[in-house]
Amino acid sequence: MRNSEEKRLQRVVAFTCATLFIIFSFFFVAKYQAPLFELVYDKWATGKLDFNPYVWGATVATALTVLALWLNKFAGFQREWTAMAYLPSVLILSFISDIDRTLYTGGGTLWGWIVIFVVGFLIYLFLSFVLRRILFEKIKSAAMSANRIIWRNLLIFVIFFCVAGSLSNGEENFKREALVESYYKRGDLSAALLVGNKSLDASRELTAQRAYIMASEGLLGEMLFEYPQLYASKGLLPGKLRTSALVPDSVYNMLGATPGENENSSAFFDRIATNDSLSPVVKDYYLLALLLDKRLVEFTRRLPELYPGIAHDSLPKHYREALKLYSEIDGTFTPDFTNDELTVLFDSLKSIENSHDDVFVRGNYVRKSFGKTYWWYFLYSY
Repeated sequence: MRNSEEKRLQRVVAFTCATLFIIFSFFFVAKYQAPLFELVYDKWATGKLDFNPYVWGATVATALTVLALWLNKFAGFQREWTAMAYLPSVLILSFISDIDRTLYTGGGTLWGWIVIFVVGFLIYLFLSFVLRRILFEKIKSAAMSANRIIWRNLLIFVIFFCVAGSLSNGEENFKREALVESYYKRGDLSAALLVGNKSLDASRELTAQRAYIMASEGLLGEMLFEYPQLYASKGLLPGKLRTSALVPDSVYNMLGATPGENENSSAFFDRIATNDSLSPVVKDYYLLALLLDKRLVEFTRRLPELYPGIAHDSLPKHYREALKLYSEIDGTFTPDFTNDELTVLFDSLKSIENSHDDVFVRGNYVRKSFGKTYWWYFLYSY
Protein backbone atom coordinates (compact mmCIF):
# COMPACT_ATOMS: atom_id res chain seq x y z
CA MET A 1 0.00 0.00 0.00
CA ARG A 2 2.79 2.33 0.97
CA ASN A 3 4.70 1.57 -2.23
CA SER A 4 1.69 2.21 -4.46
CA GLU A 5 1.08 5.56 -2.77
CA GLU A 6 4.77 6.42 -3.16
CA LYS A 7 4.70 5.59 -6.87
CA ARG A 8 1.52 7.60 -7.38
CA LEU A 9 3.09 10.57 -5.58
CA GLN A 10 6.23 10.31 -7.69
CA ARG A 11 4.19 10.28 -10.91
CA VAL A 12 2.40 13.45 -9.81
CA VAL A 13 5.71 15.14 -8.93
CA ALA A 14 7.35 14.02 -12.19
CA PHE A 15 4.37 15.27 -14.23
CA THR A 16 4.38 18.61 -12.41
CA CYS A 17 8.11 19.10 -12.97
CA ALA A 18 7.87 18.18 -16.65
CA THR A 19 4.96 20.57 -17.13
CA LEU A 20 6.79 23.44 -15.42
CA PHE A 21 9.91 22.93 -17.48
CA ILE A 22 8.01 22.66 -20.77
CA ILE A 23 6.08 25.87 -20.07
CA PHE A 24 9.19 27.80 -19.06
CA SER A 25 11.42 26.60 -21.89
CA PHE A 26 8.69 27.17 -24.48
CA PHE A 27 8.12 30.79 -23.50
CA PHE A 28 11.83 31.36 -22.94
CA VAL A 29 12.57 30.30 -26.52
CA ALA A 30 9.39 31.38 -28.32
CA LYS A 31 9.04 34.81 -26.71
CA TYR A 32 11.98 36.00 -24.61
CA GLN A 33 14.82 34.86 -26.92
CA ALA A 34 12.88 34.46 -30.17
CA PRO A 35 14.48 37.47 -31.96
CA LEU A 36 17.94 36.04 -31.33
CA PHE A 37 17.01 32.61 -32.65
CA GLU A 38 15.56 34.28 -35.72
CA LEU A 39 18.93 35.95 -36.37
CA VAL A 40 20.61 32.55 -36.29
CA TYR A 41 17.94 31.10 -38.57
CA ASP A 42 18.31 33.93 -41.09
CA LYS A 43 22.08 33.56 -41.11
CA TRP A 44 22.32 29.79 -41.48
CA ALA A 45 19.02 28.46 -42.81
CA THR A 46 19.07 27.46 -46.47
CA GLY A 47 15.35 26.88 -46.90
CA LYS A 48 12.69 29.39 -47.86
CA LEU A 49 10.41 28.81 -44.85
CA ASP A 50 9.88 31.73 -42.51
CA PHE A 51 11.08 31.37 -38.95
CA ASN A 52 8.26 30.34 -36.62
CA PRO A 53 9.18 30.98 -32.96
CA TYR A 54 6.34 28.83 -31.64
CA VAL A 55 7.37 25.78 -33.63
CA TRP A 56 10.97 26.28 -32.56
CA GLY A 57 9.95 26.81 -28.93
CA ALA A 58 7.81 23.67 -28.90
CA THR A 59 10.59 21.65 -30.52
CA VAL A 60 13.24 22.77 -28.06
CA ALA A 61 10.97 22.37 -25.02
CA THR A 62 9.93 18.87 -26.04
CA ALA A 63 13.46 17.71 -26.87
CA LEU A 64 14.97 19.01 -23.62
CA THR A 65 12.15 17.52 -21.53
CA VAL A 66 12.58 14.11 -23.16
CA LEU A 67 16.33 14.37 -22.56
CA ALA A 68 15.80 15.13 -18.87
CA LEU A 69 13.37 12.23 -18.42
CA TRP A 70 15.71 9.83 -20.21
CA LEU A 71 18.74 10.87 -18.14
CA ASN A 72 16.72 10.53 -14.97
CA LYS A 73 16.24 6.83 -15.70
CA PHE A 74 19.93 6.52 -14.80
CA ALA A 75 20.25 9.35 -12.27
CA GLY A 76 17.16 8.40 -10.29
CA PHE A 77 16.16 11.79 -8.85
CA GLN A 78 12.94 11.47 -6.85
CA ARG A 79 10.50 13.27 -4.58
CA GLU A 80 11.70 16.78 -3.60
CA TRP A 81 14.83 16.35 -5.75
CA THR A 82 13.02 15.44 -8.97
CA ALA A 83 13.68 18.87 -10.51
CA MET A 84 17.44 18.19 -10.36
CA ALA A 85 16.93 15.89 -13.36
CA TYR A 86 16.53 19.03 -15.48
CA LEU A 87 19.95 20.50 -14.72
CA PRO A 88 21.54 19.29 -18.02
CA SER A 89 18.53 20.54 -20.00
CA VAL A 90 18.72 23.95 -18.31
CA LEU A 91 22.41 24.25 -19.19
CA ILE A 92 21.75 23.26 -22.80
CA LEU A 93 18.87 25.74 -22.99
CA SER A 94 21.17 28.48 -21.68
CA PHE A 95 23.91 27.52 -24.13
CA ILE A 96 21.78 27.62 -27.27
CA SER A 97 20.28 30.95 -26.10
CA ASP A 98 23.67 32.60 -25.62
CA ILE A 99 23.58 34.41 -28.99
CA ASP A 100 25.58 37.63 -29.19
CA ARG A 101 27.47 39.80 -31.68
CA THR A 102 30.02 37.07 -32.33
CA LEU A 103 27.32 35.65 -34.59
CA TYR A 104 28.53 38.30 -37.05
CA THR A 105 32.01 39.19 -35.87
CA GLY A 106 33.30 35.70 -35.04
CA GLY A 107 36.01 35.25 -32.45
CA GLY A 108 33.80 33.76 -29.76
CA THR A 109 35.23 31.17 -27.38
CA LEU A 110 33.57 28.13 -25.83
CA TRP A 111 35.94 27.75 -22.90
CA GLY A 112 33.54 29.37 -20.48
CA TRP A 113 30.76 27.02 -21.52
CA ILE A 114 33.06 24.01 -21.33
CA VAL A 115 33.80 24.88 -17.70
CA ILE A 116 30.09 25.40 -16.96
CA PHE A 117 29.13 22.06 -18.49
CA VAL A 118 31.91 20.18 -16.68
CA VAL A 119 30.94 21.71 -13.33
CA GLY A 120 27.25 21.08 -13.98
CA PHE A 121 27.94 17.47 -14.99
CA LEU A 122 29.97 16.85 -11.84
CA ILE A 123 27.23 18.34 -9.64
CA TYR A 124 24.64 16.23 -11.44
CA LEU A 125 26.63 13.02 -10.95
CA PHE A 126 27.52 13.79 -7.34
CA LEU A 127 23.95 14.55 -6.27
CA SER A 128 22.64 11.56 -8.17
CA PHE A 129 25.11 9.26 -6.39
CA VAL A 130 24.64 10.75 -2.92
CA LEU A 131 20.85 10.96 -3.07
CA ARG A 132 20.30 7.56 -4.63
CA ARG A 133 22.80 5.60 -2.55
CA ILE A 134 22.50 7.35 0.80
CA LEU A 135 19.52 9.62 1.27
CA PHE A 136 16.53 8.39 -0.71
CA GLU A 137 15.69 5.48 1.60
CA LYS A 138 15.75 7.83 4.58
CA ILE A 139 13.73 10.42 2.67
CA LYS A 140 11.08 7.91 1.68
CA SER A 141 10.56 6.90 5.27
CA ALA A 142 10.05 10.49 6.35
CA ALA A 143 6.51 11.80 6.23
CA MET A 144 6.16 14.78 3.86
CA SER A 145 3.05 16.08 2.16
CA ALA A 146 2.79 16.24 -1.61
CA ASN A 147 2.47 20.03 -1.42
CA ARG A 148 5.80 20.38 0.39
CA ILE A 149 7.51 18.09 -2.10
CA ILE A 150 6.16 20.11 -5.05
CA TRP A 151 7.11 23.42 -3.44
CA ARG A 152 10.68 22.24 -2.91
CA ASN A 153 10.90 21.22 -6.54
CA LEU A 154 9.46 24.58 -7.50
CA LEU A 155 12.23 26.29 -5.53
CA ILE A 156 14.84 24.30 -7.46
CA PHE A 157 13.19 25.33 -10.72
CA VAL A 158 13.22 28.99 -9.70
CA ILE A 159 16.98 28.70 -9.19
CA PHE A 160 17.36 26.92 -12.53
CA PHE A 161 15.30 29.51 -14.37
CA CYS A 162 17.40 32.32 -12.90
CA VAL A 163 20.51 30.44 -14.03
CA ALA A 164 19.10 30.15 -17.57
CA GLY A 165 18.31 33.85 -17.66
CA SER A 166 21.75 34.87 -16.41
CA LEU A 167 23.81 32.51 -18.59
CA SER A 168 21.95 33.21 -21.84
CA ASN A 169 22.44 36.50 -23.66
CA GLY A 170 20.60 39.24 -21.82
CA GLU A 171 21.92 42.26 -23.74
CA GLU A 172 18.71 44.21 -24.26
CA ASN A 173 19.99 46.40 -27.09
CA PHE A 174 21.08 43.39 -29.12
CA LYS A 175 17.64 41.84 -28.61
CA ARG A 176 16.00 45.10 -29.65
CA GLU A 177 18.12 45.21 -32.79
CA ALA A 178 17.02 41.66 -33.58
CA LEU A 179 13.36 42.45 -32.91
CA VAL A 180 13.49 45.62 -35.03
CA GLU A 181 14.96 43.57 -37.88
CA SER A 182 12.22 40.97 -37.48
CA TYR A 183 9.44 43.57 -37.79
CA TYR A 184 11.23 45.43 -40.60
CA LYS A 185 11.68 42.21 -42.58
CA ARG A 186 7.92 41.63 -42.34
CA GLY A 187 7.15 45.17 -43.48
CA ASP A 188 5.73 46.30 -40.12
CA LEU A 189 7.71 49.54 -39.83
CA SER A 190 5.48 51.04 -37.15
CA ALA A 191 6.09 48.09 -34.86
CA ALA A 192 9.82 48.21 -35.66
CA LEU A 193 10.04 51.83 -34.52
CA LEU A 194 8.09 51.08 -31.34
CA VAL A 195 10.71 48.60 -30.11
CA GLY A 196 12.44 50.10 -27.07
CA ASN A 197 10.87 53.50 -27.72
CA LYS A 198 10.53 54.22 -23.99
CA SER A 199 14.10 53.33 -23.12
CA LEU A 200 16.71 56.05 -22.60
CA ASP A 201 19.47 53.68 -23.70
CA ALA A 202 20.37 52.63 -27.22
CA SER A 203 23.40 51.05 -28.82
CA ARG A 204 25.04 52.72 -31.81
CA GLU A 205 23.81 49.83 -33.97
CA LEU A 206 20.21 50.27 -32.81
CA THR A 207 20.43 54.04 -33.35
CA ALA A 208 21.70 53.56 -36.93
CA GLN A 209 19.06 50.88 -37.54
CA ARG A 210 16.24 53.20 -36.50
CA ALA A 211 17.66 56.03 -38.61
CA TYR A 212 17.82 53.75 -41.65
CA ILE A 213 14.16 52.75 -41.25
CA MET A 214 13.07 56.36 -40.76
CA ALA A 215 15.09 57.46 -43.79
CA SER A 216 13.54 54.78 -45.97
CA GLU A 217 10.12 56.18 -45.04
CA GLY A 218 11.13 59.86 -45.22
CA LEU A 219 10.69 60.32 -41.47
CA LEU A 220 14.19 61.27 -40.29
CA GLY A 221 13.38 64.94 -39.85
CA GLU A 222 10.11 64.13 -38.12
CA MET A 223 11.12 61.41 -35.66
CA LEU A 224 14.87 61.13 -35.10
CA PHE A 225 15.00 63.06 -31.81
CA GLU A 226 12.07 61.11 -30.39
CA TYR A 227 14.69 58.45 -29.62
CA PRO A 228 17.87 58.77 -27.52
CA GLN A 229 20.78 60.13 -29.56
CA LEU A 230 23.94 59.24 -27.66
CA TYR A 231 26.54 59.19 -30.44
CA ALA A 232 26.10 62.50 -32.33
CA SER A 233 26.31 62.09 -36.11
CA LYS A 234 28.24 58.83 -35.69
CA GLY A 235 24.98 57.24 -34.55
CA LEU A 236 23.55 57.61 -38.06
CA LEU A 237 26.13 55.20 -39.46
CA PRO A 238 26.83 51.55 -38.74
CA GLY A 239 30.39 50.35 -38.54
CA LYS A 240 31.95 49.09 -41.76
CA LEU A 241 32.00 45.57 -40.33
CA ARG A 242 28.65 44.02 -39.53
CA THR A 243 27.99 43.61 -35.81
CA SER A 244 24.19 43.47 -35.76
CA ALA A 245 21.14 42.67 -37.85
CA LEU A 246 21.67 45.88 -39.83
CA VAL A 247 23.76 45.27 -42.95
CA PRO A 248 26.16 48.26 -43.31
CA ASP A 249 25.97 48.14 -47.11
CA SER A 250 22.23 48.85 -46.89
CA VAL A 251 22.93 52.26 -45.37
CA TYR A 252 25.93 53.12 -47.52
CA ASN A 253 24.15 52.10 -50.71
CA MET A 254 21.35 54.45 -49.72
CA LEU A 255 23.88 57.26 -49.17
CA GLY A 256 25.88 56.41 -52.28
CA ALA A 257 29.23 56.48 -50.48
CA THR A 258 31.23 54.93 -47.65
CA PRO A 259 33.50 56.67 -45.13
CA GLY A 260 37.23 56.71 -45.81
CA GLU A 261 39.69 54.78 -43.66
CA ASN A 262 40.23 57.57 -41.10
CA GLU A 263 37.25 59.75 -41.99
CA ASN A 264 34.96 60.62 -39.09
CA SER A 265 31.22 60.90 -39.48
CA SER A 266 31.15 64.71 -39.67
CA ALA A 267 33.74 64.79 -42.43
CA PHE A 268 31.94 62.01 -44.27
CA PHE A 269 28.62 63.85 -44.31
CA ASP A 270 30.34 67.09 -45.31
CA ARG A 271 31.94 65.27 -48.23
CA ILE A 272 28.81 63.65 -49.60
CA ALA A 273 26.94 66.97 -49.27
CA THR A 274 29.28 68.55 -51.85
CA ASN A 275 27.76 66.48 -54.67
CA ASP A 276 25.87 68.50 -57.25
CA SER A 277 22.66 66.50 -56.95
CA LEU A 278 21.60 65.01 -53.64
CA SER A 279 18.68 62.68 -53.10
CA PRO A 280 16.14 63.68 -50.45
CA VAL A 281 17.46 60.87 -48.23
CA VAL A 282 21.05 62.16 -48.42
CA LYS A 283 19.86 65.71 -47.73
CA ASP A 284 18.06 64.55 -44.60
CA TYR A 285 21.03 62.50 -43.41
CA TYR A 286 23.33 65.49 -43.90
CA LEU A 287 21.06 68.03 -42.21
CA LEU A 288 20.38 65.68 -39.30
CA ALA A 289 24.12 65.08 -38.96
CA LEU A 290 24.60 68.84 -38.59
CA LEU A 291 21.91 68.94 -35.90
CA LEU A 292 23.36 65.94 -34.07
CA ASP A 293 26.77 67.60 -34.01
CA LYS A 294 25.08 70.83 -32.83
CA ARG A 295 26.33 72.77 -35.85
CA LEU A 296 23.23 74.92 -35.74
CA VAL A 297 24.69 77.90 -37.59
CA GLU A 298 25.77 75.73 -40.50
CA PHE A 299 22.40 73.98 -40.51
CA THR A 300 20.61 77.31 -40.80
CA ARG A 301 22.88 78.35 -43.67
CA ARG A 302 22.66 75.08 -45.59
CA LEU A 303 18.92 74.44 -45.19
CA PRO A 304 17.76 77.05 -47.79
CA GLU A 305 20.46 75.84 -50.18
CA LEU A 306 19.18 72.27 -50.04
CA TYR A 307 15.48 73.21 -49.88
CA PRO A 308 15.28 76.47 -51.84
CA GLY A 309 12.00 78.33 -51.64
CA ILE A 310 10.32 75.93 -49.23
CA ALA A 311 8.11 77.53 -46.58
CA HIS A 312 9.41 76.99 -43.06
CA ASP A 313 5.98 75.74 -41.97
CA SER A 314 6.33 72.89 -44.48
CA LEU A 315 9.63 71.63 -43.08
CA PRO A 316 9.87 68.47 -40.95
CA LYS A 317 9.30 68.94 -37.22
CA HIS A 318 12.92 68.83 -36.07
CA TYR A 319 14.00 71.32 -38.75
CA ARG A 320 11.33 73.76 -37.54
CA GLU A 321 12.48 73.25 -33.96
CA ALA A 322 16.09 73.96 -34.97
CA LEU A 323 15.12 77.16 -36.77
CA LYS A 324 13.11 78.36 -33.76
CA LEU A 325 16.01 77.59 -31.45
CA TYR A 326 18.44 79.47 -33.69
CA SER A 327 16.14 82.49 -33.70
CA GLU A 328 16.35 82.51 -29.89
CA ILE A 329 20.15 82.39 -30.04
CA ASP A 330 20.59 84.88 -32.89
CA GLY A 331 18.08 87.71 -32.64
CA THR A 332 18.83 88.80 -36.22
CA PHE A 333 17.32 85.59 -37.63
CA THR A 334 13.56 85.26 -37.91
CA PRO A 335 11.94 82.13 -39.37
CA ASP A 336 8.82 82.73 -41.47
CA PHE A 337 6.38 80.67 -39.43
CA THR A 338 2.75 81.59 -40.04
CA ASN A 339 1.55 80.64 -36.56
CA ASP A 340 2.81 80.99 -33.01
CA GLU A 341 2.70 77.31 -32.06
CA LEU A 342 6.49 76.90 -31.71
CA THR A 343 6.80 80.23 -29.93
CA VAL A 344 4.24 79.14 -27.34
CA LEU A 345 6.00 75.83 -26.85
CA PHE A 346 9.43 77.40 -26.51
CA ASP A 347 8.08 79.95 -24.03
CA SER A 348 6.77 77.00 -22.02
CA LEU A 349 10.25 75.46 -22.07
CA LYS A 350 11.79 78.71 -20.83
CA SER A 351 9.17 78.91 -18.11
CA ILE A 352 10.16 75.45 -16.88
CA GLU A 353 13.82 76.45 -16.93
CA ASN A 354 13.14 79.60 -14.93
CA SER A 355 11.26 77.59 -12.30
CA HIS A 356 14.26 75.42 -11.33
CA ASP A 357 17.70 76.61 -10.34
CA ASP A 358 19.39 73.23 -10.12
CA VAL A 359 20.71 72.19 -13.54
CA PHE A 360 20.01 68.50 -13.02
CA VAL A 361 16.46 69.06 -11.79
CA ARG A 362 15.82 71.58 -14.57
CA GLY A 363 17.03 69.12 -17.20
CA ASN A 364 14.73 66.38 -15.88
CA TYR A 365 11.69 68.64 -15.97
CA VAL A 366 12.53 69.82 -19.48
CA ARG A 367 13.01 66.21 -20.59
CA LYS A 368 9.60 65.29 -19.20
CA SER A 369 7.85 67.80 -21.46
CA PHE A 370 10.30 68.26 -24.32
CA GLY A 371 12.47 65.13 -24.30
CA LYS A 372 11.40 64.22 -27.83
CA THR A 373 12.39 67.55 -29.35
CA TYR A 374 15.60 68.90 -30.80
CA TRP A 375 15.50 71.60 -28.13
CA TRP A 376 16.17 69.14 -25.33
CA TYR A 377 18.94 67.44 -27.30
CA PHE A 378 20.73 70.72 -28.10
CA LEU A 379 20.36 72.28 -24.65
CA TYR A 380 20.79 69.33 -22.31
CA SER A 381 22.47 66.34 -23.96
CA TYR A 382 26.21 66.05 -23.74
